[in-house]
Amino acid sequence: MENCTSAPSPEEDDYEEYDVLIVGNLSDHEDAEPCAHYNGRPLSAQLVPRLYSTLFAAGLLSNVVVVLVLVKHKGLRQVENIYFLNVALSNLCFLLSLPLWAHAASHGGVPGELACRFLEGLSALGLCGEALGCMLLAVHRCLAFSAGRRLSWAASSVPCGVTVSLLAWVLVTLFTLPELMSPIPQRDGWAARCSAISPLFLPAEEPFWKDFLTLKTNVLGFLLPLLALLALLACSEGLSSRDRRHDLDRLALAMLAVFLLMWGPYNVTLFLWTYEEHFSLQDCQTAYALHRAVHVTKIIADVHCCANPLLYVLLDRAFRGHLGRLCPGCGRAPPSREARDPPREEHGHCTGV
Repeated sequence: MENCTSAPSPEEDDYEEYDVLIVGNLSDHEDAEPCAHYNGRPLSAQLVPRLYSTLFAAGLLSNVVVVLVLVKHKGLRQVENIYFLNVALSNLCFLLSLPLWAHAASHGGVPGELACRFLEGLSALGLCGEALGCMLLAVHRCLAFSAGRRLSWAASSVPCGVTVSLLAWVLVTLFTLPELMSPIPQRDGWAARCSAISPLFLPAEEPFWKDFLTLKTNVLGFLLPLLALLALLACSEGLSSRDRRHDLDRLALAMLAVFLLMWGPYNVTLFLWTYEEHFSLQDCQTAYALHRAVHVTKIIADVHCCANPLLYVLLDRAFRGHLGRLCPGCGRAPPSREARDPPREEHGHCTGV
């Protein structure tokens, strides 16, 4: 048949050239519309100023009350109260950033690069401080359950608690430096970075800082607190509900659990958004949904700074009693002897480990 051709031999196939016919118009790709980018400005302008102003007022009052009860009534003669105080101070640091974020959301940014870096640093300081404070509580309670009396005794000494707290704040300050050092995006500058459209810890445009800030946020704000929660659950298993320290253990567990529940969705969506190309999430619809999810979950996570005082009232009977003494009518009655913090013997220094 005329239309039949013989197959080329292997030798001929190595040297012959073949024409490739491309069906379709290459200009179709040029006419394709680009992906629509998520614009969080309307949501931020409508929700953030009112919500953050309310959170600031309620959180400032409640956390100041917690600090007063811990310092004036409970006292700092127990190490766990020192760690609870660290968490309350971290919440206050985070709360101080909320009015600035509310201003940024309503006015399209903060006035200047220095103010932008200060805002991010203050927020990072509060978040890292709370995460580390909760982890110290979990480690302290696990040591209290340990069989080694000498180790438990040394870790429960007030000088040791103060020293550990000071070292923790040094670490928190170091953990905050990346937010202060990361470069400002070239596009729209600091106004785009601190406008509340791109929420806190949304990575910078540079690939290195984008990956570094995301991993740092996930490790400090999710992975380590999760491990601390699991360790505390394992340590406190089988604890009698009539134990006088039961309220402290429940409170430490609840603080870690609430912290993870409120910050977990943000960390997961931030991780997926940063590494979307590795999870094949680069199509327009998915990328849009991820960016919106990062924005919404960050707003939800910011509510965490008002959660801890509620946990004190619900789970700590001694706190409710002291609150009644501080504010008549706020609590039921002064704490009974059983509800008060149990007395401790004089402890030595950290060097006694």
